[in-house]
Amino acid sequence: MAASRPIVVNGAFRPQAVSGQQRYAREIADRLVGEAGVTEASPSGWFARSALRTWAWVFGVLPIRRRSDVLVTLTSRGPLAHPRQVVVVHDLFVITNPEWYSRKYVLSHAPLLKAQLRSAKTVAVVSEPVARQVAESGLTRARIVVAPNAPSAQFLDAPDAVDQPLLGRLGITADRFLLAVGNLDPRKNFDRLARAFASLDPAVRAECPLVVVGGVNATVFASVGIEWPTETILAGYVSDPELAALYRSARGVVFPSLAEGFGLPMVEAAVSGARLSVSDIGVFRWIAGDAVSYFDPTSVEAIAGALLGLIEADDDIDESFGADIRARFDWDQSAATISEASRRVASQ
Repeated sequence: MAASRPIVVNGAFRPQAVSGQQRYAREIADRLVGEAGVTEASPSGWFARSALRTWAWVFGVLPIRRRSDVLVTLTSRGPLAHPRQVVVVHDLFVITNPEWYSRKYVLSHAPLLKAQLRSAKTVAVVSEPVARQVAESGLTRARIVVAPNAPSAQFLDAPDAVDQPLLGRLGITADRFLLAVGNLDPRKNFDRLARAFASLDPAVRAECPLVVVGGVNATVFASVGIEWPTETILAGYVSDPELAALYRSARGVVFPSLAEGFGLPMVEAAVSGARLSVSDIGVFRWIAGDAVSYFDPTSVEAIAGALLGLIEADDDIDESFGADIRARFDWDQSAATISEASRRVASQ
């Protein structure tokens, strides 16, 4: 479909640290830019020197300079309104569950998301469950398309060798630790995870410690006071190759989230060949079907049972789930979906 207007990717995410939304934006933007008629506009100079200045560029400069173009916004860092904007929505949690976020974040981002949904020409979402939530919210009349996350090359092409220096630095042994991955925010449900792990026999915890990868962003998320057992190893942020190595080396990986828009770490763990136990929520069912074991994320006892299940599981791991994930979720395919949606808007 020939585009009658230029398409510009909103590159406001570029100065940010890479987490879920930023990873999505980088993967999609890097594929879109270079297509015929597609460029990227990013803050530079004075506007790139702080988050506040970047927001000034997003609200004041970008929508004016690019008002005649189709604007593709891949993260929450987008203008309140634009006459031809394609908006990616990762979830509606800042609207539906404001208690998970800091008051400042809710006051700024909930109205922003509502405004973007009202003005969008097309809304791209990262999963079918989010598509249903957006459609049922009544916040937009725009066309909705699904362009999911996908595992990146670091996880698809990770070497099989165990990263002994990494394991040594963390003081763990391959196949003798449990792994949890995610920011330490209320939605990830790590408070119940900590209590569940603490309820296990001390000898079990010492034999198979819990490694937690992730950090805290107090400007975004509500305060979470977690008392971790002494056998917990808080690894903080790690590089993608290190995370892939941890997925491959873990006895099992647990995802106790109360809610997710997609659940990218679960997909990355699956293609890395990890054994998984996950919370029984809609998006995980949409991704995994019957390929993983589920537990009630609101029950400390159920989470404890899931941890023991991972520790006591047979050594064999069914690799068909990882193969299915590779086939179903692909960055090229998701970028093509957003490209087609953008060109459709451009031709109108």
